Amino acid sequence: TVSVMGTPEASERARHMLQRAIDGEVELGPGEVAEDIELGSATAAVIGRGGSNVVDLEKRHGVKVNVRSELQVARIVGRPEKVAAATKDIEAIVKPILDAEKAQKKADEAVQSGESAWQVTPEDDDADGW
Repeated sequence: TVSVMGTPEASERARHMLQRAIDGEVELGPGEVAEDIELGSATAAVIGRGGSNVVDLEKRHGVKVNVRSELQVARIVGRPEKVAAATKDIEAIVKPILDAEKAQKKADEAVQSGESAWQVTPEDDDADGW
């Protein structure tokens, strides 16, 4: 719980600033850019245990990384070249996870539709006693 005290104008400004911080909005400095990346189910892998991957990305690239778990989105803020490098590292974490999910979904659909190479009908089963 946060209590905001002061003049009505100052209190409203403080509430607005708090809400922006909660929403993950970051003020851009001169020459800075912000980029959002869809993380999907790879959100936890990007965050890492106790936020360790986020801390590492921020230190290595000199950027600010804000992950909104509920939206499965990361926002990277910093100089354009640093944001690009951090984005590349995040995509290296996310892509294999999302590719594996896509492959699993395709395999599941093939099994459901009967198109799977692993499904054997009784008339094709020549494994006699296997």
